[in-house]
Amino acid sequence: MTRFEYWLSSLVLRLLGRLMRLLPMAPRRVVLATARVSRLEGNLLHLDHAMRARYPDLEYVHLLEPYGYGLPGKLAYMGRLVRGMYHLSRARLFIVDNAYLPIHVAPHRAGTKVIQVWHATGALKRFGADTTVALREPERTFLHRHYDDVVVSAEGARLPYSRALRTPVEHVHALGTPRTDLMYDGAALADARERVLAAYPPLVGRRMVLYAPTFRGRGPDKRPAEGLDPDLLRRLLPAEYALVLKSHPNLDPRLVATSAYDAVIDPAAEIDEVFAATDVFVTDYSSSIFEWAVLRRPLVLLVPDLAEYERDPGLYLDYRTEMIGTQVVDTNGVAAAILANDFDLSGYAAFVERHLGPARGRASERFVERFLGPGR
Repeated sequence: MTRFEYWLSSLVLRLLGRLMRLLPMAPRRVVLATARVSRLEGNLLHLDHAMRARYPDLEYVHLLEPYGYGLPGKLAYMGRLVRGMYHLSRARLFIVDNAYLPIHVAPHRAGTKVIQVWHATGALKRFGADTTVALREPERTFLHRHYDDVVVSAEGARLPYSRALRTPVEHVHALGTPRTDLMYDGAALADARERVLAAYPPLVGRRMVLYAPTFRGRGPDKRPAEGLDPDLLRRLLPAEYALVLKSHPNLDPRLVATSAYDAVIDPAAEIDEVFAATDVFVTDYSSSIFEWAVLRRPLVLLVPDLAEYERDPGLYLDYRTEMIGTQVVDTNGVAAAILANDFDLSGYAAFVERHLGPARGRASERFVERFLGPGR
């Protein structure tokens, strides 16, 4: 977003917001909004299920509005944000899992509570206003303002999220991450495994190796990680191993090479459900490592650009001393780690305790009790 685009859109949204606040409050309305993806997923999906189960009489609104690039995309996005400002001006509870411009342009109505449940688990890579390279304008001015509360996975994440989301630490609550609830539900994991295998028959009866790295770059310059050679890895692994790709949902799929994989998972699919069928997880700096750790299964970290990533965007963890898994720098290393099958899982319990804290399968319930319970 350019400075002019921010100036124009924020002016329009602020003016509309003032007018819309003349409308009566909608005390039964709960809004779940995201500018990341076009369908409800992750923390918002789990919270939607939990809130509906406990309070089915409330009015639930979904605003699923990914940011658009190019003039037509930006104009369409602006139109959707006007709708977002309307609901922000009236709703009782407004829950987001990423930056959302109507929230940040001006303080919201006193009767509305805005809660940030960031889409990632734990504090791994630096983000928001807490990256090692300072934000540029206009993001420096508007990004991550006016949250009432922020929900995080554990005590250790409170200060990083306070800095990243510009929210006083006393308003950052370690209630657990809702999306981790699945990882503690054996029956739900078994069902998820069956769904994955039914959707991708080539995986049945084989050891599934999932490659799901995070992206590089920002905004329209996002690009895939370049560390893995899938053709070489496919040649190095016996046929009993199924090589599976799940690219990041915010990446342009046209940029992602899909050859040599036995299956390519829909990028929009819930990675936690895919984990249910996964035997070995290969990634780099993805926060999904925290959910994976709950399963106590092998992890390979392909991090040839670790020093560069530490500089920008930066990491909250020292990968050399604080991270679980086996670290390698190339495709041969990935294959060697998988074939050796000599993974040290002894540090997983302490890692989970540190980074997931109270998450024991009831994070969604704790959220509902905290923000919708009696007296709220």
